[in-house]
Amino acid sequence: MEQQAAPQRIADPLAALRLMLDESPEQPEPVVPAPAAECEALTDDHLVCGCNNVSAGEIRETLRSGQCASLDDVQVATRAGGGCGHCLPVVAGLVEVELSRARIG
Repeated sequence: MEQQAAPQRIADPLAALRLMLDESPEQPEPVVPAPAAECEALTDDHLVCGCNNVSAGEIRETLRSGQCASLDDVQVATRAGGGCGHCLPVVAGLVEVELSRARIG
């Protein structure tokens, strides 16, 4: 009987996903955040990520609660941007706006 190797444990869920997709973490695609004014104008009930049904308010709340402190954290917690990726600039913009408010606050 052949012994099976133990599965690799990876702490970072996005790193695990990159490995599954055979993407090199050394060459990440940069996300250009949407303009702050555009993100501030979004109401909390505005649907940002249609693939995973995530609103601007949900993204803001995860940041305000202290549950998340980065774009990667928000993506893991809400799954925003985890489908087609079309919403990533808006998600990144919301993260930047909320984090800058927290620093100023």
